[in-house]
Amino acid sequence: MSDAAAYFSIRNDLVDRLLMRSHQLAGVPEQDRSAVLNAALDAVPLGERLLRPYTALFADGDSSASRLAFSCLSAAATFPRAGRDEIADLGALTAILFGLDDLADNVAGHSSGSDVVELFARLAAILEGEPAPADATELAGQALHAWQAWCARFHAHPGAAAHVPTLVRRLGLAGAAMARERVWASGGEPWPAYDEYVANGRITILYPTWWAAALAVSGPMPADVAHWESIASATALGAACMRLANDIRTFERERREGKPNSVLILERAGMTIEAAVERVSAHIAELNAAFAAALAELPPELADIAEGQRRSVAFNGAWYMARDTHAYTVRELARDVDTHGG
Repeated sequence: MSDAAAYFSIRNDLVDRLLMRSHQLAGVPEQDRSAVLNAALDAVPLGERLLRPYTALFADGDSSASRLAFSCLSAAATFPRAGRDEIADLGALTAILFGLDDLADNVAGHSSGSDVVELFARLAAILEGEPAPADATELAGQALHAWQAWCARFHAHPGAAAHVPTLVRRLGLAGAAMARERVWASGGEPWPAYDEYVANGRITILYPTWWAAALAVSGPMPADVAHWESIASATALGAACMRLANDIRTFERERREGKPNSVLILERAGMTIEAAVERVSAHIAELNAAFAAALAELPPELADIAEGQRRSVAFNGAWYMARDTHAYTVRELARDVDTHGG
């Protein structure tokens, strides 16, 4: 994990100087912060229990490389009235998706584009009932077995059966898009233009994948595949907001990786880094307005999903302006609970 240790040590001090630093909880309504923080901390042990056998890929909750506390906090910020099991399942899903992203980006292990496609195909097969293969590499094997354990919990939700086909499709799209990014990062193809990058990046941020699962865990009942069709356009806009906010936080790390990033693409096109950050920030504002309008058009039975998406993008967007998603430990989450009236 030496490569990962180096990766997680890279900070973006430049962006902190360029932006008015946000409070990490600015995206959570003040009146909800205590409840959200307590719900996240309460869910951590369940998520930790699921991931504990796979520490080669999923770091312990008090490690600077862990995203467990952040993942449970993000789930609680999205669905503050959800039960402990729902928040734990969605938090564990977020942590697993972070691990898959590390594999695809070669932060953990070394994967080619074709390896990434195969990994996501295996995830889809496991979701549909195939056992995790025994011949995977150690890190990929840990990801697949953690996913298998999560799928067992997922299938216990009443809405799972209706939404499995959508989640399978989203996994296939994510694998192809992440493989494309791997080819760009490895120099196999020239970097894309800005618009092409954003279209691909709104898939690789894995926000649509997460929401395909969240419909089953926390969506309306009876579950209906048409619910995904209703939210797909709004979800794509929310995903673009998340991708670009992530890019502002991570462009220094991705510069060292040689990985495309919206800020770096604009810099390569001749902008100063300050102007590139300003342009991406303006694009986020445009997308957020379109996102809010799309959510407002959703039917009444999807009101809780619309509110969850609004809360999710607000929370994550503010967090990225303040800090990275890793290096937020369970101890720090517990301190935040005490600070905000736990």
